[in-house]
Amino acid sequence: MPETVEQCKKLALPGQGDAFAEQMLDIHGERLEIMTQHNVELFVLSLASPGPQGQHDKEKAESLARRANDYMAKEVAKNPKRFAGFCVLSMHDTLQAAKELRRSVTELGLKGAIINDFQSAGADGETMLMYDQPEYDPFWAAVQELDTVVYIHPRLASPHLQKELWDPRWWLSISSLQFGQDVQRHVLGMCANGVFDRFPGVKLVIGHLGEMNPGHLWRVDHWMIRHYRHKGLPMKNPFRYYFQKNIWLTTSGHFSTPDLLNAITAAGADRIMFSIDHPFEDIEEAAMWWDSLQVNPMDKVNMGRNHAIKLLKLDLPLMGPEAVMDGLTRQV
Repeated sequence: MPETVEQCKKLALPGQGDAFAEQMLDIHGERLEIMTQHNVELFVLSLASPGPQGQHDKEKAESLARRANDYMAKEVAKNPKRFAGFCVLSMHDTLQAAKELRRSVTELGLKGAIINDFQSAGADGETMLMYDQPEYDPFWAAVQELDTVVYIHPRLASPHLQKELWDPRWWLSISSLQFGQDVQRHVLGMCANGVFDRFPGVKLVIGHLGEMNPGHLWRVDHWMIRHYRHKGLPMKNPFRYYFQKNIWLTTSGHFSTPDLLNAITAAGADRIMFSIDHPFEDIEEAAMWWDSLQVNPMDKVNMGRNHAIKLLKLDLPLMGPEAVMDGLTRQV
């Protein structure tokens, strides 16, 4: 939305900040035209990262979340056949986060929440609140009760970590490495600290083909079972169990066939959904990759459409084997 778009310019290609900001704000113009051109039936919209997670002031974060969610609902209502939306939440206060989630899902009609990794907190903004700790149980209880979805999305590092870890090797920051590492730590922490055991109905989505997790599941399971199983490890099952029961992966910004096949092997085709990540990535590139993909045709229909419809409770018809016969394998 307009008040947050300036933060996104730093992620644009050199000299393209203003154009990128226009793409971010455009919903019903060029974005919709390109969607239609490439047979993308529906976009699930979200506020760009970091959103409320970047506000270390509790009141400001909560106010931003409420304004953003009202704005999102208003934009989706202009064309609900082509757009749905995620809400954003301040995660300073678990009960307030649960309340805003409930309002967004039950009153505004949004399809779940997108949370941009850790919540900045503290007077200097250096405190990092992570949601794998027991104090966040009331929030996860609400997610389970509402039977909705939480998308854990990356964000920029805290100022201290940015200085110590990424500024000396800045080309590895953001999407190239940092985003995946940070979300991987957060999601594996939720598994290891027993969030999904306490709340088995929680449904989590992570993008970029699983933020490095599919290629690491064997190693982390091996280490946990071999070394930590008898040392008070909270989780009751292997990591792979949660990736096959509680976690879904999207292809957003990761259009690699070998990596997709690896994710299918690690988590299962029933845990993967086609996604794009526009305007950070090109709709055309994503669509052309998916359309040329050679995998089981019914899996392709399910990953390209049906899984998202079921998980997000979208008002769209499911497609069966007839879609394979008609060559339709991606519309969401």
